Amino acid sequence: MRRSTAALLHGSTILLFAAAPAAQAQANAAEKVSIYRDDFGVPHVQAETSDAVMFGAGYAIAHDRLAAMELARHNTQGRRAELLGASAIEGDKMMRGRRLSDATLMQRYKALAPEHRKMIHAMVDGINKRIDDVNADPARLTPLEFIRWGIKPTRWSLAEYLALITAAPLGRDTYEIRNLEFLKAMTARYGQEKAWAIFNDVVPISDPDSPTTIHAGDDLAPARSVPTPVLAPVQQPPGGVASAAAQAAPIQPVKGASRCMVIGPEKSASGKVLMLEATADGPEIHLHGGGFDNAGFGSTGWGVPTMGRGAQHGWLLVSGSSEAGTVFAEKLNPKNRYEYWYKGAWKKMDHRTETFRVKDGATVTHEVAWTIHGPVIAWDAENGTAYSQQMGVHGRELDTWVAFAEMGRAKSLAEFKAKGVDRLGWNLGACYGGEDGTIAYFEAGALPRKAAGVDPRLPTPGTGEYEWTGFLTPAEKPQMINPKQGYFMSWNSKATGWSQEGDNARIGATFRTWLGDRLAKTGQSLTLLDMREFNGKIFNALGAVDRNQAAPDFFAPYIRAAIAASDDPQVKRAGELMLSFNGLYQDRDGDQRYDNPGLTLYRTWLQTAPKTLFGDDMGDWWKTIDTDRYLTYQSSLLLRAFQGDKAGAPLGIDYFNGRDRTAMMIDTIKATIAEVKPRFPGKDMAEWEQPVFWKYFDASLETPDRPQMAEDYPEHRLSAVLRLGPTMAPHNGGESWVGLMEIGADRRALYSVIDAGGQNLFIDPDGRGNPHLADQTMMHETNELKKIELSPDRIRKTAASTMTLEYRPITR
Repeated sequence: MRRSTAALLHGSTILLFAAAPAAQAQANAAEKVSIYRDDFGVPHVQAETSDAVMFGAGYAIAHDRLAAMELARHNTQGRRAELLGASAIEGDKMMRGRRLSDATLMQRYKALAPEHRKMIHAMVDGINKRIDDVNADPARLTPLEFIRWGIKPTRWSLAEYLALITAAPLGRDTYEIRNLEFLKAMTARYGQEKAWAIFNDVVPISDPDSPTTIHAGDDLAPARSVPTPVLAPVQQPPGGVASAAAQAAPIQPVKGASRCMVIGPEKSASGKVLMLEATADGPEIHLHGGGFDNAGFGSTGWGVPTMGRGAQHGWLLVSGSSEAGTVFAEKLNPKNRYEYWYKGAWKKMDHRTETFRVKDGATVTHEVAWTIHGPVIAWDAENGTAYSQQMGVHGRELDTWVAFAEMGRAKSLAEFKAKGVDRLGWNLGACYGGEDGTIAYFEAGALPRKAAGVDPRLPTPGTGEYEWTGFLTPAEKPQMINPKQGYFMSWNSKATGWSQEGDNARIGATFRTWLGDRLAKTGQSLTLLDMREFNGKIFNALGAVDRNQAAPDFFAPYIRAAIAASDDPQVKRAGELMLSFNGLYQDRDGDQRYDNPGLTLYRTWLQTAPKTLFGDDMGDWWKTIDTDRYLTYQSSLLLRAFQGDKAGAPLGIDYFNGRDRTAMMIDTIKATIAEVKPRFPGKDMAEWEQPVFWKYFDASLETPDRPQMAEDYPEHRLSAVLRLGPTMAPHNGGESWVGLMEIGADRRALYSVIDAGGQNLFIDPDGRGNPHLADQTMMHETNELKKIELSPDRIRKTAASTMTLEYRPITR
């Protein structure tokens, strides 16, 4: 018996059987798996054993997002171009070069504990059960995307699923090559001494003014020395260097990454921990049974919540900014580019030619090569060099999935750390809040001990003298429990004062945590409603979208000095308007223009001032050094310039060229006025209100009077293209998934909203959507949250639909 997708969402009860393929071994006794869905379609999976729970999770997620999973499968295999065309080729090349072989994946899988193997295999079985159901009734259950792609849903192999859950850290960006390109450009212009000074200004190895997740005195790890620059001759080879653009650009721009704010009991009205998270998009799920009792957000296809509300705790994750990898410069054999010098001998690379099928295009071939350090990410064969990337996570790729499962199942902080945090292979920051009032943060992942004598911001010689010497132990990684200030916030932040920055991390004094830190620090007797308001304000500060933004008050002393010194009334007025802007992009009167003209001026000044100040010394490098880089540094660099000797790390070069700082500020304000004025012909400065930015779910609809953020990735959400959901909305500046929790035994619920539109993205072959396709889109834009229950009794009583599966674990 089968019913339509819509029927499954409206109170139906259905019994399905998980049939094992005949080729598999004898099945064990059947287990019952129940999937209850609430009014927003969120699945609550209940079963007795952990593998049965994961079978239900696989079925539920495939039910809701099978097309997204298929796109993810093609991505991890380096085959997106088969579905999307030539635009996906560069991303496919990267993934094909970094993807582990099926044999390696299976080797990693067999090294896992038996229970974890069963859980992963059951997840695949659940996915395939849903695919079997779709293929048994394709006219009604095939997602429209498959028809548009011209393919049919096919079952997943275990290796394909393992590739999916190992792919996330493999695409981590790295910028040592671009840093080298910048240094070489400055060296060619000025010589080594001045070039090194400019490089250290623009790409600081550690800015002491950077805000940190763990404040001084709270780090439980042993103190380490602050990293210092190393001008190593071996890192400055003669000749050219490969362009960094191809290897540095991400597959697609990161949208918001992740932030967490955790408030301790002493600052909350209820005396209980409050937790707020915003991160990337993904489906939600609640798992109950087999040690699970947790709900939250999960990456597409992962099944286990990667963060959310657990049995006695809440846990949140942010991408770490620790140095978890190294780019090695391999010395090539002049007679054979596939041989490199390593520890006194020529060593052969593993290499092959990959073929890519391209939708509506010609077949493409691409060379893939690996050295002992990892995949080759760029070639400079003309100068005898190849660049390979070694990642700490290598060899521990599956550990992250296991860690997610165990962090959700943890019954204590000690268990959370030992079974979860310490198991993470990927560099992540883990934020914890317990029902006992404990709050904690752990910088996790495989963090290498790098060689001395070389600078980690630049490619390291791969000839064998500068290899890693091991990894930090769990006790050596930054961590804190119950910080003195009673709260903490992390937004891909630098963990501690001794943490390095300059490659993946670009932090600095104006880093985007400025508003969250201020709100949490001054907040007292906070409630969930206060936390939701905090989230709305952080949204409006645009830190998730425009990472160069910071409040004008960082520059207030220098703007005020210009106002006082200038005899130009326009400069005085523009300066006062800039200072009146609170850093929030708000349209409270609803006229589709931001309320404060100071926003328009200040936003322009943040681009005009560094161009004026640094352009004659380094051209556009002050900005292009950060092209495609997620976290940018321009406003912090600009602030250090105006601070002079008062900066934590004073600049080594006088970019004012002897001019007075106040005079330069006046000039930059004048240049800003000259740039903005033509955009508002005939209008008084008080009317220079910038049109609000829009978020387009169908990018083809963009018009000049409704601009989208330049940093946004153009979306073509199928629900919007087919007009089954909103096509655009005023941009709130926020990340995709938002979760909010109060951690008490009597408050076991998760409040959340997702940005994709809804839990269930299914559109049928005739182009009809489902009730949960876009029911959260406008909730997200207005910072409204839904409630996800965790009480099994209330879940059963209030379920909008119920599905019962029969899972027969296979003896393998």
